[in-house]
Amino acid sequence: MQSFKPGRITQERKRLKKSQQKLAKETGLSSTAIYYIEKGKRVPGADTLGRIADALGCNVDYFFEDSTNSCSIDGKLA
Repeated sequence: MQSFKPGRITQERKRLKKSQQKLAKETGLSSTAIYYIEKGKRVPGADTLGRIADALGCNVDYFFEDSTNSCSIDGKLA
């Protein structure tokens, strides 16, 4: 079973120069929920992780241990 890597959310959010508040607004989550997910204190469900992935331009698989880089570069999935 692959392990969830919450730090990849933080990495992509910062790469895109988005605040936790902006990501929260784009996903319909609270900024507190984003904080807890990024710190690994809460593991998001599939729907929530899908919304985060969409907002960051990533495939959901990117947030798991064995994934290769699959986030967007200039709006195109790598």
